[in-house]
Amino acid sequence: MTLAWLTIFGIVLTGLAAATSLGMLLFPERWSRFEIWAYGGARRPWPVWALAGGLLAVWGLAAVDFALRQDTGRTWAGWALVVGVPALWAVKSVALVFNPAGRAVVSGISDPRSWRKIGLARLPIALGLAALVWFA
Repeated sequence: MTLAWLTIFGIVLTGLAAATSLGMLLFPERWSRFEIWAYGGARRPWPVWALAGGLLAVWGLAAVDFALRQDTGRTWAGWALVVGVPALWAVKSVALVFNPAGRAVVSGISDPRSWRKIGLARLPIALGLAALVWFA
């Protein structure tokens, strides 16, 4: 049995959301250093760009997989994964990744309690993504 690219994309997103949330919750000091490394400078390190490129490639395969499905195979959850998630990425990118002020705010968070609160607040995202994968 092979998994559809849409399912693979959803599983990868769910895993990343859960891992980042748990990283913030369990290792807030390390997470703070990671954020400074990833977003603190004027340029993003190459591993950040490589991860983003890989994720975009998997999304592209998922979008093609979704587009080639019969109409009965296109669910609201699939639409949310293929269209909704990238739309939210675009908003986040404008606010954070490509905005020096946004990067400064995130890389300036050093209080472990703040990272734990952020990690806890992000856990429902992983649950929501898991639900989308289930219903896609």
